[in-house]
This record gives sequence, structure tokens and C-alpha cells, in this order.
Amino acid sequence: METFAYDNKIVLAFAYATILWGLVGMLVGLIVAIKLVAPDFLGFIPELSYGRLRPLHTNAVIFAFVGNGTFMGVYYSLQRLLKTRLWNNTLTWFHFWGWQMIIVSAALTLPLGLTTSKE
Repeated sequence: METFAYDNKIVLAFAYATILWGLVGMLVGLIVAIKLVAPDFLGFIPELSYGRLRPLHTNAVIFAFVGNGTFMGVYYSLQRLLKTRLWNNTLTWFHFWGWQMIIVSAALTLPLGLTTSKE
């Protein structure tokens, strides 16, 4: 009987990132929902206006939460379907940290208003 060794570190990294970004996305969604009921909530901070937080919430949930979950599932199932390890661990970690940097850059630029205002 053959035994296979899989790279589960990258899967765990994407799992933790999924949980983290899921919490961030839901927290921003909660703030947006509160702003619908009480528009003056956090009104003294212009970066936290409804118009800037709504796209942040949408992008955080779609790209950060769902994207990391998708990559986690792909890295987990691909190794087991093919019964082999991933080809290059450096590339997988480059993918992980590159994706996180893209998400962080979006999370910083959207509230600051550094967008083309086109969705």
C-alpha cells in the first residue's frame, strides 16, 4: 500500500486567511448595516462613509473570503486527486502572499477613495 505526503501548510494558511477575511468582511458588513439605520454612526470619519464601506464589504466577502476559500479547496483537493505533492512550494507561497497583498491593497485604497469610482 502506497502512502502519500501532502503539503497541508499552504492549505492551512489559506484556511486561516479565509477565517480572518471572513470576519473582516462581516464586520464591515455590520458597520454598513448600522449606517443604514443610523447614518450618523461614525460620521466623523469620512473614510468610513457608507459609499466607501459598501464596496469594501463587497470586495472583502467576494475576493478575500470566497477567494481564499476557493484556493484552499483547490490546493487541498488537487493533491489528493492527483496523489502527489504540489510541484513547487515557493510558487504556492508566492501565490498566497501575493493574493493577501492584493486584498490588503484593496482594503486600504477603497476607504481612502483611491478608485476610479467604477464598479
